[in-house]
Amino acid sequence: MTPNDLYAFLSDKRLVDLIERVKISDDFLDVVSLTETQHSDMLAWCLHPNEGHGQGDAVIKDFLIAAYEAGQETNEDSNKAFFAAWTPAKVRTSSFGSAFIAREFSLATSEAKKGRLDLFLIDPSNKIIVTIENKAGASLTEKQLSDYYSAVSRQIGNLEVFTEYQFAYIVVDRDLADYQEDHLKSLGNKWALLDYSWLETSANRARLHLERNNEAAQLLMAYCQKQTGWQSPNEELVAEISADLASQHETVVEAIRKQKKVQPTAWTPTTFADQTGELLLFIQQNRQLCDHLVQSRGIASVRLGLRKNLPQLNPEDIKPSRTRLRFANEAMRSLRANEDWPIILNVRRVTGGDDANTKFTISLIWVANRFSTNNCDIEALRQHMAKSFPGLEKFGGSKHRRLVLASKLTVAEAVGKATQFASEIERSIAAAREIGIIRT
Repeated sequence: MTPNDLYAFLSDKRLVDLIERVKISDDFLDVVSLTETQHSDMLAWCLHPNEGHGQGDAVIKDFLIAAYEAGQETNEDSNKAFFAAWTPAKVRTSSFGSAFIAREFSLATSEAKKGRLDLFLIDPSNKIIVTIENKAGASLTEKQLSDYYSAVSRQIGNLEVFTEYQFAYIVVDRDLADYQEDHLKSLGNKWALLDYSWLETSANRARLHLERNNEAAQLLMAYCQKQTGWQSPNEELVAEISADLASQHETVVEAIRKQKKVQPTAWTPTTFADQTGELLLFIQQNRQLCDHLVQSRGIASVRLGLRKNLPQLNPEDIKPSRTRLRFANEAMRSLRANEDWPIILNVRRVTGGDDANTKFTISLIWVANRFSTNNCDIEALRQHMAKSFPGLEKFGGSKHRRLVLASKLTVAEAVGKATQFASEIERSIAAAREIGIIRT
């Protein structure tokens, strides 16, 4: 980095705009990263109908309906019976006001080992117990889930007080969207598997409550929005400006990445003698802004690569954030009923921090209720596209399907694969038009 590089960066008008925009936040989750235990604390608070979030049992209903959609087609054993009884219609028309949350039961998963499950949702009135394993960072294994299932069945299900209760087993894993199909299949069929996207419904409801001056919904909305990747208009602008600056001033952002690691204990009288010292002062005074720039660097490179490989994409066809990028070509957008895209390619940065060896995962997202039904047989199109994207045909009853197409990719690999997948989708949609699945 030369002095001219630094001064061009510091003189950029977009930087001045970004400095002010990163200050516009009243959300404590923008400055606090929750641990796995704290995520479980928040989830327990959201699910408890008598807590101060003002949602009553509505979050429980969102949760059970999402679990039904995730597991009713494939789950066996207890979940199969549970979902047969607790359909979305029954869940929506029932009251769960007597439900409560029990935390971290210690269970013997073997003769020599004990396990600790995160949450139990217990409703004495409806006679249900929902076992919830909340994974926030740790990877799931079939053995762990099978051991937990057996332990709950043996040590809780066999208790006389619970003989008339129905049991459900649900995993909540925020990284579930990055699991390959073979990994998901290896986890068995005893548990319903959810990521955090089910919280979007709760966040939308809480947002409406805030519009009606129900301030109690603020914390629940903030947490749900954070976990689902929702961005305010200001956050979208921050992500866009950060990506632009990161691509325009690559050498400076790379220097920021390195200098962020320099601790005050390593400073010397000569530390601030040149442009590197000036940059170090800027970093100390603008930590959050610098985090945005560094985290946007990988996504910015992917965006530049896509715009080069797919020049027909307009700026509004690519929606970047700090950790992911979504885009849709004309063929994908042509099937929409309104402004929301029904088919999306999602590129997500999966390694944290400012790791120079950042890796990416690419997923195909299918949102059934965004398709125009006037000229498209949606289920026939899903089956047709599954020939090119195996696994898309599964969970046909789900409104929202996320299929991992490739993972552990470098920037160059992510750009190449995303370009390839976009072309394959375009060809598949064109073929669907030719055989009458899509009527023009």
